[in-house]
Amino acid sequence: MALSLVCALTMIAPAQAARQTRARLVSCGENSCLRLSGYRARADMVVRIGEHDLAVEGDRSWQATVPLDVARAWPIARNYALRLAFVDPDAGTERVETVMLPPGSLGSRTEIASLVISAR
Repeated sequence: MALSLVCALTMIAPAQAARQTRARLVSCGENSCLRLSGYRARADMVVRIGEHDLAVEGDRSWQATVPLDVARAWPIARNYALRLAFVDPDAGTERVETVMLPPGSLGSRTEIASLVISAR
């Protein structure tokens, strides 16, 4: 019995990992954008960050591409992550998921006029 349970769990784990929400940087014209993608239980669920509804493409498997200028205004959770809410308007329920951001994706750029390196 325990062996069959372990086998069942090892088959389910990769499927759940493939459905995990992801964030990555993509090129969109001359600028960079943040692409969020993942899976939602129903196609009519609203994907929301803070108080902002995302314009998503797809049905249950979805993606949204947002310019970095827009994404930089979003509230960032601890450990450089975003909290996404999946809202079911019919049931009035909400499921929250955290997605890790790519390193440095929402940071600001600093122009350096000069850099001095000295030997000790």
